[in-house]
Amino acid sequence: MTFRVLTSFHYFRDRDMADLVDQLRQGYGGDVDVFADSGAFSAVTLGATISLPDYRAWLTDWRSVITTAATLDVIGDPVTTARNTEALEASGLTVLPTFHVGTRWRVLEDLCARYRYLALGGMVPYWRRPKELMRWLVHAFRIARDTGTVFHGFGQTSLDIVKALPFYSVDSSTWASGARYGKVRIWDDVRAHMTELQAGDRARTQRYAAQIQAHGADPLLVGRTGFATRTPGKSDEQFYREDHMMRGSNGVAYHRLGQFLARRHQVAPPPGWDSAGTCLYLADTHFKNFTPAAAAVGAHTRKDTPT
Repeated sequence: MTFRVLTSFHYFRDRDMADLVDQLRQGYGGDVDVFADSGAFSAVTLGATISLPDYRAWLTDWRSVITTAATLDVIGDPVTTARNTEALEASGLTVLPTFHVGTRWRVLEDLCARYRYLALGGMVPYWRRPKELMRWLVHAFRIARDTGTVFHGFGQTSLDIVKALPFYSVDSSTWASGARYGKVRIWDDVRAHMTELQAGDRARTQRYAAQIQAHGADPLLVGRTGFATRTPGKSDEQFYREDHMMRGSNGVAYHRLGQFLARRHQVAPPPGWDSAGTCLYLADTHFKNFTPAAAAVGAHTRKDTPT
């Protein structure tokens, strides 16, 4: 099983990507798959811009360690998005075109006629309108079915959606939010359910003690008030141990969700890719979150692999 991460140019433009991938490989103990996107949506929300030449140079510099790359998309502007895609392709780069919610369906029909793998984006505003989003996605999948095109869903790990629709790949930043909000998540394969536990809730952590432990965390620590936070009298060593435990166990939960989706959908890889889908990528803006997740997922994978 491969450890998969999504990184963006906006946050990783000044990092040595080869070194980061080497660190993840060492921590995980296996193959690492990197999905790269521009981070243009994040940049816009922060008042920044992404230039096409800069993004092109970054993709070119690190093409040896990037498995999949998305185009430089502009939400609400399919013409500029298409122009950016063509410019990147003219430089010898393989990038996924992106189709956004609200764009005319004719654009998706044209993209599916030309590409076997593309991304769906612009879905964030619809997270609170899941029925409307599901109708839009079902229509998109019906169009793609005629050409055999498969989709990547940006930021799409709503369980109802990813269980119902056979994405080739999706990414999630939700896995890392536990460290920000004191949440520990555990995946249940039998019920196909993600349970969210509040750190410090002793009663619930005792109830789910075996599952927490199976995700690489200590239920006694998770159940204590102040778990994975800096509190008076807690040493730096203990804080970092708990923080890595929080990030690692959440990484394991979403890795297991990815394994479940791959078994459920068994999406054949598009030309140029090897792994069957659904492939789930852990997305985040900070490399420090990936390293404990890689180590925890690696330990979990080795434990579950017959010798």
